[in-house]
Amino acid sequence: MNIYNMSSGDNDPNNDFIRMQVAMDANSYSSIRIYNSGGSGILEYNTNSDYAWKVERVKYISEEIVPLEASQFQKVGYPNSIAWAPGISLCSLSNFNEIEVGQLKPLTKKEELDELEYVKSGSIFIEDYYESGWSPQGVIQVSNVYSNQGNMPFVDIKNNDVDSTGVINIYSSSLDGCVFSIDLKRNFISGQADGIGSVLLPEDFKPVYSQSVRFGDTYKEWDSIFDLNEDCNADSIFRNGKNRDEAFSQEMEEYLNKNWYDKLKRNLWGKFIDDENVDLSSRDPEILKNHIFYCFYYFGASDDIYNLSAANKMNARWHIGIGGKSLFSENRRAINIQNSYLPVIKETKPVSRVYGLPPRTAYTYNLQNNINISDFVGSINADGTTNLNSSSNSNYNNY
Repeated sequence: MNIYNMSSGDNDPNNDFIRMQVAMDANSYSSIRIYNSGGSGILEYNTNSDYAWKVERVKYISEEIVPLEASQFQKVGYPNSIAWAPGISLCSLSNFNEIEVGQLKPLTKKEELDELEYVKSGSIFIEDYYESGWSPQGVIQVSNVYSNQGNMPFVDIKNNDVDSTGVINIYSSSLDGCVFSIDLKRNFISGQADGIGSVLLPEDFKPVYSQSVRFGDTYKEWDSIFDLNEDCNADSIFRNGKNRDEAFSQEMEEYLNKNWYDKLKRNLWGKFIDDENVDLSSRDPEILKNHIFYCFYYFGASDDIYNLSAANKMNARWHIGIGGKSLFSENRRAINIQNSYLPVIKETKPVSRVYGLPPRTAYTYNLQNNINISDFVGSINADGTTNLNSSSNSNYNNY
């Protein structure tokens, strides 16, 4: 059993944590490794282009910034921080106006950076830059992930044990890239209160369905699907570990397939499919169905459902749960409008999307969007019809 000395508080340099301010390109993936080598703490950043424009060492309790040693006076950010470019190139957001120190000119190349001013290696021995050493131990945690722009990254802790190399994966969540801060610190409480198996988490459940085709009952069923991720965020899970966004997506796919030409035609779209006064993405029922699912799956919201709900004079739910706190921060989801390529209807137009932390499938969409390709398109037939029962949900496994 590991025993940690909390009584020493800020006086123990091994209790210090690392705070990083990072600029990250769209459609990118990186990993941070934390481990000990001969009692010295090492940060290793595997990335193509992420720019950590401010890396600070912070005391655990007071959150006082630990100054760099005097010999590092030439470093950008001295005496409080260092600028780190660990990749093979520099992020296109390295000149973003939010960057307070170390902001670079557009199209700056990494080889143009001065070795004395910037850290260019893929790994950092913390004690090389400070008067005192740093030997992280035990379990690492991520906290205070924050973005002023709302474009937080996805965070996936693959291994939280520093003794066997702690591994944290980071995925860009936005087509605009991400500029964010992140704290990497020791977790003095072993385990997570909201981890798999926690009694604080709800049990997995199914929405309430019936055989009724009545108007009001159909909308009650529809809205009950959204209970699966009510007040959730991208990292919210059920007690069994299942991601709640994934549960919603799977249930929505099944419900659309089963009821689209039955109760949903009768109570949702049948009267309005040819009504030009109702703004719909397609007048073809099959394409419309697949487009609705596509938007729920990748964006967490469907403008078609919003418009059909208004036409039916009903307040049907048209986006997944927002307002839920992230596992790694106080940030919450919201809705915004963003130009997006929509392969099911082969158009680019403004659509409603969940942001803050969108569904994790947004990372897959962002990768595909650059070349206007989607795995979903592969299931679209020549006549525009698709089969929603294809393995669309497998994209969750990319994490």
